Amino acid sequence: MSVDQIVIILGAPRSGTNMLRDAMCRLPGFATWPCDELNSLWRIGNGGYPNDAIPAERLRPRIRNRIRAAFRRQSRTSGCSVLVEKTCANCLRVDFVAQCFPEAMFVQIVRHPIDTIPSTLRRLSAPLDIGYLAKKARYVPARHLPMAVVRSIRRRFVGPGQSAWGPVVPQQALPPEKLTPSSYAAMQWIECVRGVDGFFDSRDQRNCHYVRYDDILDDAAGRLALLAEGLGKQIEYNHILSATGAIRNHIVSKREILDASAIRTLMNHGSGTMERHGYALDGGH
Repeated sequence: MSVDQIVIILGAPRSGTNMLRDAMCRLPGFATWPCDELNSLWRIGNGGYPNDAIPAERLRPRIRNRIRAAFRRQSRTSGCSVLVEKTCANCLRVDFVAQCFPEAMFVQIVRHPIDTIPSTLRRLSAPLDIGYLAKKARYVPARHLPMAVVRSIRRRFVGPGQSAWGPVVPQQALPPEKLTPSSYAAMQWIECVRGVDGFFDSRDQRNCHYVRYDDILDDAAGRLALLAEGLGKQIEYNHILSATGAIRNHIVSKREILDASAIRTLMNHGSGTMERHGYALDGGH
């Protein structure tokens, strides 16, 4: 592979994954794709799988080669030495991703679900962006494109609470009670964070880096410098400051109140995960 290093950012929906990726890709030698999530690329050969938690044993050599070839093409196009990728659904299939790129550096970013759930619901109610979908379609093989389009539309208009957005959580991981869009968003946060936690617990920590959204807001330059150092990159501090200059625009002014179904789901199914990351339902950190 012509690119020297791969960085995989892992985070639940609306956890600041875009913010972190964009900051990293402002550093010299770093780049990414000119579009957002690449879920359809990761689902090559597994387009019919019922959820996004694709097991590692389904990464056949042919599939692995095609995904890695797409990364090679993008690295050549961008001329980068570090290629950064973020697809939130990868949190549900981290072993699959790691088997495809065992050399990658993994970065987990975690944000309080009090912030992510309302943001997810706003994204769900936003108009369908055809231009955004068209950009991502460039990285889907032509024969896989019809299935990817159908899956995207069905996901948007037919799902828990009649509609859903974001990673498809396995049915067996969901509680038996009927889910509302907000309780499903809570389960997305729980399963995405829990999936990466388990992966990090089992991995060589030299290739695993953890950061909280609020820590980036508090000291973006310091956090980005640590991530660059973890990659062995010596980057001048003025480049770090320039790369993180726009992050101040992400500051949340006031936390929103979750509805009863989301709170109940977090209490019943996510309390341990929240405690692990220092979060409480009263908004404490």
